Amino acid sequence: MKKWFFVFFGILLFTSCADLQRESYLKQIGALQEKLLEIENTLPDSRLSDISSIKVKTMQTELRIKQNLQLDTIDMALAKKLDAYKLMRKSIKPMMQQFMKVRDGIKEEKAVLKRLHQDIQDGRGERQRYASYIRFERQKVKQLSELSADYLRAKATFFSEYARLYPSVEAFSQTLLLKKQRN
Repeated sequence: MKKWFFVFFGILLFTSCADLQRESYLKQIGALQEKLLEIENTLPDSRLSDISSIKVKTMQTELRIKQNLQLDTIDMALAKKLDAYKLMRKSIKPMMQQFMKVRDGIKEEKAVLKRLHQDIQDGRGERQRYASYIRFERQKVKQLSELSADYLRAKATFFSEYARLYPSVEAFSQTLLLKKQRN
């Protein structure tokens, strides 16, 4: 009789520990899901919908300058500004690719965390590996966070450079066009 009591007590203790770990794992996954939502909420920017029109405007300005600038020498300050303008324009594509990586990564990670949460809740799969699965997913969320931070820095740099350079370079291109039309 004592043997049955100890066996029953051992089974009860083992299952209750497994349930405690399960709750801990589910909380960790919940925290990772919240972190993903935080990352996702930092991405939207109303200016991104205008990015294609910004790209077209910058390309038109650059083309206007190439077609109408006919100087033997150029002011060094103007040359630096035009060079910075060209670099700013070329940064649009990498910035948008980075945005797509972050957005797609978040979408994929959400699905993975949802499946892992369901597996742990139902007790499916290799239970002894749940902790390593969570560590792996934590690393992926950390990478997404870093990629998102890089994207946000690139976006801030782009829009500050655009605000600084576009008006004066656009005005310069318009004056070149007017000079050419007068001649």
